[in-house]
Amino acid sequence: MATRFAGSGDTNPSLSKLKEAVIATTLGGVGGALCGGMVGMFILAPLARGSPGALSRTQYAREYARNGSACFAAWCGIESIMKGIRGKDDLTCCLVSTSGGGLAYSIVSNGLKIKPALFSAAAFAVLPGTYYKVRETIRSRNAQDAFYTDARAMLSKLRLEEYENNFKKGHLTDPTLPLLTDSDLKEVNIPSGTRRLILDHIKRHNKMVNRK
Repeated sequence: MATRFAGSGDTNPSLSKLKEAVIATTLGGVGGALCGGMVGMFILAPLARGSPGALSRTQYAREYARNGSACFAAWCGIESIMKGIRGKDDLTCCLVSTSGGGLAYSIVSNGLKIKPALFSAAAFAVLPGTYYKVRETIRSRNAQDAFYTDARAMLSKLRLEEYENNFKKGHLTDPTLPLLTDSDLKEVNIPSGTRRLILDHIKRHNKMVNRK
C-alpha cells in the first residue's frame, strides 16, 4: 500500500529504511483517518440513524477516523519494514502487514481482547492476500502469453485457436516457430491435417520474410 520514500542524501541504508517506515506509518495514519472519518460520517452515520443508541455524525467520524488511522498506520508501517527486511514485495509481506493492520484496528476498537484481535487479524489478511495471489497469477499468465504472440496470431488466422494450449504445453514459443517440424507438433497432440496447415503457413511466412 505505502510507497517507499528514500532520503536523497542518506548514505546509511538502515537509517534510510527507518525513515521510509516512519514516513509510511505517518502517511498511512493520516490517510486512514481521512478515509475512516468519511466512512463514519457519510456512510455509517446515515445507516444507523434512528437505531437505539446511534451516535451523531461527528461521533461516528471521530471513532472511525481513529480506527482507520490505527489500522492503516500499522499496515503501511509494517509493510515498509517487511519490504526493507525481505527486499521485495511478496505474499508474506502482504499477509503480515494486513494482519498487523487488523490487529491494530481490533485493539483500538475493542481493547486487548484476544479472540476479536485474532479474528480481525485473520479477516484483514484474507481479502488482500487473496487479491495479491490473484494479481500475481494474472501477471504470470500475461508474462507467459507474451512468448506466444506470433503463435496466437497464426492460429487465429488459421482459425485454429483451440490449439493454443497445445503450443504452451510443448513450450513452442514464438522463436521456435521457424524451427517447427511435423514431429514437434505431433508430440503436443496436434492432428495430422492441422499440422500440415500450420507448417505450410510457417513455410509461406518464412518465404515472404526472406524476400523482404
